[in-house]
Amino acid sequence: MLRLLGISVVLVVSCFALAKAESESNAELGEYVHKTAASSVESKDIDSEITNSRLRASTGSKSPLSVQTDFSFSGGSVYKPFGPTRPKLSPGPVFERNTKITGNVSAKYRLNENNHINVGTGLGVVTPGFSGQQWQLENPYFSFSNLFGIGSAQHVFSTSIVRYSAKELVDEMALAYEVSFFYTYLLDLKELGWQTGVVFLFANEIYSDYRSENSEETHNTVGLYPFAEYEFNSVYSFRTVYRGASFYSNRENYNKYFWDEATQSLGVGITLTRDVYLYPNLQWVWRDINWQKTNVSLIANINFF
Repeated sequence: MLRLLGISVVLVVSCFALAKAESESNAELGEYVHKTAASSVESKDIDSEITNSRLRASTGSKSPLSVQTDFSFSGGSVYKPFGPTRPKLSPGPVFERNTKITGNVSAKYRLNENNHINVGTGLGVVTPGFSGQQWQLENPYFSFSNLFGIGSAQHVFSTSIVRYSAKELVDEMALAYEVSFFYTYLLDLKELGWQTGVVFLFANEIYSDYRSENSEETHNTVGLYPFAEYEFNSVYSFRTVYRGASFYSNRENYNKYFWDEATQSLGVGITLTRDVYLYPNLQWVWRDINWQKTNVSLIANINFF
């Protein structure tokens, strides 16, 4: 039986009061106002809008041109975390069938403080440590992201297109492309120490051909995933995500949506630096809680330059 752990934007307001003699010239005052406005523009920093450690690391470095990476270990169950297979928790979205180490490496270009594009590719090691282990470059992608903060709320929009090339996805499932859209809304409840929000996802899977054996594979996925985080200190935080509002259509019934299983993830965020974030986590199915029907994962966001 699982043991579940118990469940900002910081505004810096600068106020100044200056007593001016009536004899001060309008030219001097105008010059002062101009310099103050210019300084305000120069000091704009996306980290003053996006304060959540995970969002910062997962959206990349602040440099105009940088390398953005994320790596993950998709392990087996708690019962056998380093085994060759990964239990499939739900019938819906496309998941890897094998344990795997994957990574995405991309060149990121910041169009401005709030918008950036990424062009990259994936790296994968299937069934690491077991017979049949293989390395492969896979799934090149392009993405565009917009992020900003207003008051205590933080927003991240992202859209991407992926060209599937991973052998197990192309050969066994005939996957060709994925087009997806993500929106993350986060509200900072700084008085309580919590941050909470929701992730909206829409993804469309495009296949190269139709086969009877892949008729049950996912066609579209729509999900609304509420989450909560609690920051213990500047390094460690608690995070949980509930995936009970996820719907999918399959290739055989692409106009009919089915409710997916209600799953939950629970993990610890570890912020090593602004651009290095680790997230070990555990996932399970609420309807069938047992050690063998779980997934363990480790996600690492690492940005360079």
